[in-house]
Amino acid sequence: DRSVANTQEHMTKLSFLIALVLVVTVATPVALAYSGLDLSYFQGNVSQDSWNCLSSNGFRFACIQATTSDGEYNPYAANDVNRARAAGFVYVDVYIFLSQSKGAAAQVNNALNALDAGGAKYGSVWLDIESPGHWSGNCATNVNFFHQAVNAISARGHQPVIYSSASQWNPITCGDTSFSHLPLWYAHYDNNASFSDWK
Repeated sequence: DRSVANTQEHMTKLSFLIALVLVVTVATPVALAYSGLDLSYFQGNVSQDSWNCLSSNGFRFACIQATTSDGEYNPYAANDVNRARAAGFVYVDVYIFLSQSKGAAAQVNNALNALDAGGAKYGSVWLDIESPGHWSGNCATNVNFFHQAVNAISARGHQPVIYSSASQWNPITCGDTSFSHLPLWYAHYDNNASFSDWK
């Protein structure tokens, strides 16, 4: 019967379409956004109550300063990482503000050794690359220094990430692109979710 055949054909096509939609839905990555914060040395030893309050207000991501701009370890970092985790933060990373007065790899290893000794469980390690006056006037020297830090982070089994902006990166590195394979936290606050001004 022709009507039965047409119905079966439509049902077959419909079943295929539903299956295709399910496959696409399952296979398509979902973009998740989390509220987060950047905690510096200057906020001090943040209490567990404060971390719990942040968590109860929807915060799930924290990036905690592990070294100060003079290359010294932040003595509050391990406690803050541990308390953020205890409060239920999903992502807890650390960042390092390097100083050229000390070796790049040594600063990375000193900070991560201190975090590990404090029982801190952290994810990526960010390099905060800002303040052109803080760095050498020689871009090649700066780029080599950053590569040493990136290699030290990778050797420890952590993902290195760059935190910078065009206004900071370009004068410090002369627009170097050798780190373009790394994730970037684009520090630019114009309420425009775009890299269009970084040429």
